[in-house]
Amino acid sequence: MVKANQSATQAIRKLYDEQREEIAKANEEVMARLERSRPTPTQEENDLAKLGIHVDEKADDGSGENVIVEKAAVAGGHYGYKTKQAKSSS
Repeated sequence: MVKANQSATQAIRKLYDEQREEIAKANEEVMARLERSRPTPTQEENDLAKLGIHVDEKADDGSGENVIVEKAAVAGGHYGYKTKQAKSSS
């Protein structure tokens, strides 16, 4: 019994460590992108806007491509959350 509990604990610890590594990697990528970026709009763009001049070509902020990561909760997934059943009233 104790040996089974230890192996379960080790498996959970391994998953935890893997998640921490993924989070650390994602954080490093974001910090590197932020270090390369510049404020936008630029001061020149602000000055021109104050004078009423519309600037179509904006200066590149250097952040690179926008990356949006979405994680969707899946019914019955890892944590097993349940959904309500919708029924028609007619």
